[in-house]
Amino acid sequence: MRILGIGPHPDDLEFGCGGAFSKFAAAGHQLHLMVMTRGSVGGDPKRRQLEQERSAKILKAKLYWGGFEDTSVQLTRELIHAVEARLEAVKPDVVFVNYAEDTHQDHRNVARAVETAARYAKNLLFYEVPTTLNFNPGVFVDIGPVIAKKVALLKCHGSQVYKTRVKNLSIVESAKAAAMFRGYQDRVKYAEGFMSRRLLLDYLLGRK
Repeated sequence: MRILGIGPHPDDLEFGCGGAFSKFAAAGHQLHLMVMTRGSVGGDPKRRQLEQERSAKILKAKLYWGGFEDTSVQLTRELIHAVEARLEAVKPDVVFVNYAEDTHQDHRNVARAVETAARYAKNLLFYEVPTTLNFNPGVFVDIGPVIAKKVALLKCHGSQVYKTRVKNLSIVESAKAAAMFRGYQDRVKYAEGFMSRRLLLDYLLGRK
C-alpha cells in the first residue's frame, strides 16, 4: 500500500502515527510524509527540518514540505490545492491527518483542508496529538512490538523533547502514557488510536 501521513509541524506525525508507521514500514508498505511547516515558532527551522529528515530516514519514508509558515496556516485554496497536488502525485491508499478539533489553529486548518482535498479518498483516518480535543478513537493499532521505534522517532526531534509545557515531562513520556491509555482501551499494552472518516476494510484483506 501507499500511505500518506500529513502533519502540520515536525513531530506531529511521530506522536500520532509513529508506531503504526513503523509497522507499515516493516511490512514493506510505501510511506510518504507531508509536513506543512518547518515549525519555526517552536524552534530553529533548519534544525527542525533536519530532525524531521532523520525521522523520515528511519522510516524509509519520502518526505515532502508544504512550505507554509508555522502558526500562520490559513484554510485557503492554496492550502487545499497543495494537499490535492500531493494526493495526485502519491495516489495513496490510506491518508492520515491530525484530528480537526484542536487548540492549535494550524492543526485545525490543516485537518479541514485535508478533509476537503481527500474527499474522494477511500481511507481517511485521523490521529491525535497533545493539543487534540474530544478524540474518541474506534480504530487501533497495537504498537507494543514497536514502542521502542516510536520512542526513537520522537527522540529524533531533540529540540522538542522537553517542550511539553509541563515541568519535567518529556514528549516521550507523554507519548508512552497516551499509548498505554489507548492500549488499555483496545486490550493491549500500547496502542495508537485513530478516528475514521472513511475506512474500507477490503484494504486490510489485501483487496481494493
